[in-house]
Amino acid sequence: MPAFLTKEDYTKIYELLADSTPLAEDCGQLCQNACCKVIPNSNLEMGIYLYPGEEVMFERTNDAFSWHKQAASDYDFPSDWTGTVDFLYCLGNCQRVNRPLQCRFFPLAAHLTEDDKLQIIFETWDLPYTCPLIEDRMPILPEYIANIYAAYSILLSDPKIKALIKHDSIQRNLDDVYVLY
Repeated sequence: MPAFLTKEDYTKIYELLADSTPLAEDCGQLCQNACCKVIPNSNLEMGIYLYPGEEVMFERTNDAFSWHKQAASDYDFPSDWTGTVDFLYCLGNCQRVNRPLQCRFFPLAAHLTEDDKLQIIFETWDLPYTCPLIEDRMPILPEYIANIYAAYSILLSDPKIKALIKHDSIQRNLDDVYVLY
């Protein structure tokens, strides 16, 4: 899938989120890093897709991920997403500095209203684990929320990414949307 955003754009976003976290302490301590593990007694492999062009931030020889190309049409992506999507399966030895954007954003997500107003919300995906931050609606650091908003403001300049966020927003049950920003 052709990239619209440049490596410089992604570098700016990564730098913006480099030291930004949801809580003052490591939120992974609350759930034993549930979002970064293979689910025990399950065939479910944890992983994350990359935004179009985000692959420039990774070396394919990185031993933190198993790198796969998947047909966009085989998954729940907007209909104008053609070709392949890069998907990284976690191997359990990720260094925080090398996390993909979806990992840096979690447990928050972008939501676009009907009039395309950007909102930052708690993620609404059905997850194979429990995230205490989402379940308990724990207070999130305001600077983290602001950094997520700034990052998505850049990402939304890419028509493919905007289409994805709009696609996801339309599919959400609005009763589950908890707006933080």
